[in-house]
Amino acid sequence: MKTRSLAIAALAFIGMVDALYLSIKRNAGPIPCHVTRGCTDVLTSKYSEIGGVPLSWFGLAFYAAILSLAVFKLFEDPRQPLDRLPGFIFYLAGAALVVSALLVGIQAFILKAFCEYCLLSAALVLTIFLLAPHPGRQKLPE
Repeated sequence: MKTRSLAIAALAFIGMVDALYLSIKRNAGPIPCHVTRGCTDVLTSKYSEIGGVPLSWFGLAFYAAILSLAVFKLFEDPRQPLDRLPGFIFYLAGAALVVSALLVGIQAFILKAFCEYCLLSAALVLTIFLLAPHPGRQKLPE
């Protein structure tokens, strides 16, 4: 479980950097997009915020929570294992995966523009979900 926790923590850290970058650059003019050329269109669309709060701030909170849970699991006391933490990671990542799929769908079918930073975040969420151990399993391979 240590290897998985370390990988999840590293991915969550990358996600935090990505989300923080988008949060800071969102209202600072055009966002440099080198691969997809649609970042500004996506990040200034009406779908990029909920109640006036940019989605990137929600992403930052998600990645901070996942990073915290993974680090707690990484440094747990073997005599008192934190058995519920992998379940929290799994279910949080599952919810984030649904949201990411919805947002990628909006980019593809409604906006017809893609943001490479948003696609990176969706790939990170998918990878975290795939690495997160399913809470119903008893013994997990490293």
